[in-house]
Amino acid sequence: MPEEVKQIEWQHIDKLKYYTLGSAFFIGVNAILYPADVIKTRLQVQRANALYKGTFDALIKTFRSEGLKGLYKGFVVNQLTILTGHFYVTSYEISRSHMSYLGDGTRGFVAGGIAALMEQFLANPIEVISQKLMIQGQGENNTKLKGAVHMSTDVFRDHGMRGFYRGFVASLLTGVLWSAVWWGSYGVYLDIIGDYAPHGTSHLLIQSAAGGLSGLNAAVIGNPFDIVKTRLQVEGGKSMTRSFQELLKKEGPKSLTKGMLASILSWVPSSVIMITAYETVKKLSLKEDAIDLFL
Repeated sequence: MPEEVKQIEWQHIDKLKYYTLGSAFFIGVNAILYPADVIKTRLQVQRANALYKGTFDALIKTFRSEGLKGLYKGFVVNQLTILTGHFYVTSYEISRSHMSYLGDGTRGFVAGGIAALMEQFLANPIEVISQKLMIQGQGENNTKLKGAVHMSTDVFRDHGMRGFYRGFVASLLTGVLWSAVWWGSYGVYLDIIGDYAPHGTSHLLIQSAAGGLSGLNAAVIGNPFDIVKTRLQVEGGKSMTRSFQELLKKEGPKSLTKGMLASILSWVPSSVIMITAYETVKKLSLKEDAIDLFL
């Protein structure tokens, strides 16, 4: 007998509980997964004759030359994404709640895209600064490292407010694509895994498996766009199209897979952990009159 997984809807959640618990969970999860994001970013911005030969080489060299601190560069400023993350989830849940007439996969795809569109206006400046912090001081070049305030001041002095929105179009397209693919896949995988899972299988286990597979889909499909977005945000450039053309011309088609393993190693476990935490927080945040519906 198929195991039907009920998704908790926005109207069933106590918002104060949700935002409080969600913030604590997010900080913990981000602390675990942040080093993979640092390595992915460094691999994506490097050119030919690069310092790193691959994901594990980058991890070893970063740790040897910069220590544990090197794997957490930009971490503090990156925690501002707690706010944008809440905005993202709220946008997703509200959008999803207004599309109950659609299937779970379609609802997730559309609501995920809308949420990413709304979030990116707030997230882009944080990404620009945190990524610049991530890549400084690589190898033996550990002099004159800048903090978040110094880096932000430099960006504003040199480029004005536009500097904080470098690569915005690429970031927007990447975020919308990634989010739509992830949530769309999640709804589909929930149904598929639920159909084949034995009756009585833990719903959280089904949700975790669906989350991991969704993360794999999003990491592979979104990687080429993520490379261009990261380079535009860190180095600047005229357009997403021009950056794609230059990337293919100078570094070949293989360049579109740069950092993909790091991205997969980041997004698959992070998707499992995030969706497990997300669904757990939702259950812990249920209103009194909704508890019997889901527990």
